[in-house]
Amino acid sequence: MKKSLNFAVIMLISFIALAVFVQNSVAADLVLDTTIKSATVSNDKNGNEYVRFIIVEDKELHGIAYKADTVVMAFGSTVATAKTYSDGDKLKAIASSNEYKGRMNYNILAFIAE
Repeated sequence: MKKSLNFAVIMLISFIALAVFVQNSVAADLVLDTTIKSATVSNDKNGNEYVRFIIVEDKELHGIAYKADTVVMAFGSTVATAKTYSDGDKLKAIASSNEYKGRMNYNILAFIAE
């Protein structure tokens, strides 16, 4: 009986920890409406093209406002459209937000035509 109870408690704790982890790892989609600081077309290790944009975001930490460069990536079907953009262009797109090595970045899901 005691083993069954211990097992049930461990399973419950594991389930709760997994639920919290999964909830925190789900990326939120958002609309980016910003200016491109720099645009670079490159190839990955498999020879597939991708586009990396650098944008500037306004951020705040402990009441201190600052600007930070943020990476926006275009892969797969979004590359052809992304290659038409250059430094200083207005970027309007739907993107998923991700955290990589402690820094926020975005992957373009679709471009918004104006």
